[in-house]
Amino acid sequence: MAVIGYLFTAAGYQYVNLGKKAYDSTWIVRQYYDKVEKKYPDFKINKLSFLGPQEELSREENGIIINAVYQRGVFDLLKEYKVTPEQMMGYKSGEIMALASSESISFEDAMDFLFKKREMILQEVGRDFFHHLLVNSVPVEQTEKIIKELQNKIEIDMVSYNGKESSIIVYEKKAHQIILEMFKKLNASLIDLPNEEYACFSILKPIAEKLKEHFLKIKMDKPKYRILCQTTGQYYESVQEIKEKFLDYIFKPSRIDLCIENMLKNGVNTFVEIGAGTFLSRMARKRDSGKRCLNTNDLGEIQKTIKLAN
Repeated sequence: MAVIGYLFTAAGYQYVNLGKKAYDSTWIVRQYYDKVEKKYPDFKINKLSFLGPQEELSREENGIIINAVYQRGVFDLLKEYKVTPEQMMGYKSGEIMALASSESISFEDAMDFLFKKREMILQEVGRDFFHHLLVNSVPVEQTEKIIKELQNKIEIDMVSYNGKESSIIVYEKKAHQIILEMFKKLNASLIDLPNEEYACFSILKPIAEKLKEHFLKIKMDKPKYRILCQTTGQYYESVQEIKEKFLDYIFKPSRIDLCIENMLKNGVNTFVEIGAGTFLSRMARKRDSGKRCLNTNDLGEIQKTIKLAN
């Protein structure tokens, strides 16, 4: 019997026409795009999602919105076919869509929050100043050591602990070549993440503080499914705990490793990644290759997931 854990990915993997077939074929998905189109007409989500251009679509500030809307539609589509999770975790803004999908908060409040975060990031951080890098085949302790050595010279942080030898870091673009050379000496496998969402970065703490007043006004209920706090790797036990810990994801590193480990310990044998990416499901597969890992990055994958998860 499938014990399903949902993994809500972050932005960064969106592409032109993502969700178009699902949008055209079912009101379940279309309703969420249309809600955002109506409330935020200047964003033009349908045009951007289905016509592009890709360069604009790929931008971090657009990706977090498009990914979130797609995730909410996919969740309801899977639910329609009796594919529901027992546990969920979200990476970066994926966590707020996990909360929305579990009916802890409303979709409308989740989107308002993301649009406010989007505005603050653009105003106070801008774009093209920082770069994200996936570092594989290097023990995280060594990556932490490099970060510590450089922190008195540049802005650099650990964004995510993915596994024993996998992490994501963020740093000022001016240091890109230096950092590449340092990791290449360690025989690292490196992947640039040019469109990664700005979150899990200590310099963003002031933004988290500004968002706090807005977030605490959101009406919250206990989630219908067990949800992990990405910065602790532990399950939320109450609404109060969500209010106290959720915003930490903006400035503290994500513990993907601990989240996946706890889901496995608590019986999950089928992981379904909700969103355009396949990153989290790959991390789950690396942690335990014997577990089924499914994706939802296009209609074909959604249909495959519905078939196999049942």
